[in-house]
Amino acid sequence: MALKVRVMASQVPVRGGGVPGLLYRAEAYEEADRFRERKWECSHNHRSVEDAFNCGVSWLNERSDSPVEESA
Repeated sequence: MALKVRVMASQVPVRGGGVPGLLYRAEAYEEADRFRERKWECSHNHRSVEDAFNCGVSWLNERSDSPVEESA
């Protein structure tokens, strides 16, 4: 089962009617799953896409025998 990492963004409400910020979270899904159902999600939020992606790649590397190739 080959897994891929994606980064999901969600809005953070801002008090005072300002522009909402974004938080990012890494998810993993099976490459062959045409619906891309989430198989894993990191348990914390990230302030950047890069940090979230790196979190997902680290998780994949921990559970894999060979290092994951990083590509966005």
